[in-house]
Amino acid sequence: MKSKKIHVAFLMGGLSSEREVSLNSGNACYDAIDKEKYYATKIIVDKNFYDQILTIKPDICFNALHGSFGEDGTIQSFLNKIGMPYTHSGANASTIAMNKLLTKNYLSQFSENTAEKIIFPKTYDFKSLNEYKKYLPLVLKPISGGSSVEINILNNENDLNNFKDKLFSNQFIVEPLVGNRELTVSVLENKPLVVTEIISKKNFFYDYNSKYSSNGSLHILPAKIPNKIYNKVIKWAKLAHKLLGCSGISRSDFRYDDSNDTIYMLEINTQPGMTKTSLSPEQAKYCGISLTELVDKLISKAKFEKV
Repeated sequence: MKSKKIHVAFLMGGLSSEREVSLNSGNACYDAIDKEKYYATKIIVDKNFYDQILTIKPDICFNALHGSFGEDGTIQSFLNKIGMPYTHSGANASTIAMNKLLTKNYLSQFSENTAEKIIFPKTYDFKSLNEYKKYLPLVLKPISGGSSVEINILNNENDLNNFKDKLFSNQFIVEPLVGNRELTVSVLENKPLVVTEIISKKNFFYDYNSKYSSNGSLHILPAKIPNKIYNKVIKWAKLAHKLLGCSGISRSDFRYDDSNDTIYMLEINTQPGMTKTSLSPEQAKYCGISLTELVDKLISKAKFEKV
C-alpha cells in the first residue's frame, strides 16, 4: 500500500511591507518541493488566515512569511497553540530577532562569557540634532522589519532635518555607519554554509532595491577576506543562531572594516529570503544543496513548541 504524502501548506503573502518578497519566496519554495514526497498547497495569508489553516488542516506549515506577523513570533505562537508543526524558528527566537535593539542587547549580553563575544555597532540615543551632527554619517533603521525597508544613510545636516521625526522616534534606532564591506552567512541546521560578500551596484549599502532588483548586487562567495575574519564571521553566525535558539535556517549580516580588520554584527534574520536572487539559497547551492533539498531539510525540522 502506497504511503500517504505529507501535506505541506506554504504560508506566504501576509500584511507587512514585505508581502511581495514573501510571495516570491513562497512560490519559489512551492515550485521546488519534491512532489513525489509531499502534497503541497498555498495559503496566501491575510486577515482570514486563522480560519484557513483550521479548515485546510495540513500536516506541516512551511513559513515563507517575512516581516510583521510572520516573522515576529505572532504566527509561531498561534501554530504552537494549535499544535501545528512549522518550519524555521520558534516564537521566542523570532520575537527577539525581529527587534534589532533587543537582538543587539541579548546577543551582546549572552555572548559575554563565550570565547567569541559578538560586537555590534553602538546605538545612539541623543536628544538634539546637534549631538547627532557630531557623529555623521549615521544609519537610521526601523527597530523591526527586514529586507532593508526604510533604512537610510544620513550624511549631512539636511539629512538629519529631513528625518528628524524618525530620529526621535522609539520605532527607529540610530547607529554609526561602520565598515566598508558587507558580509553575510547562513546557518543551516546549526552548520554555517559559506560567507558571502555583497557589493551593491546601485547604492552604498545593500538596500531593498539592491536585494530584489535584477543585477542589483554582486555576490562573491566565498568572500575574499582574511582567514581570521572569515572564521570569526562563521563563529559569530553560529553562536548567534545557537544563543537565540534558532531552528532550520538563519542568516546573519555583518559589516567589515578592512582598514583595521574590525567586524560588526548587524542583525540575524530568522526568515531569510528564498527567492531566486536570495542569499541563503545561493549559499546552499554553493555547498551542493539544491533548493529542493533545502526545502526538504527545512520541512524535516518542522516542529511546534509546547505551550
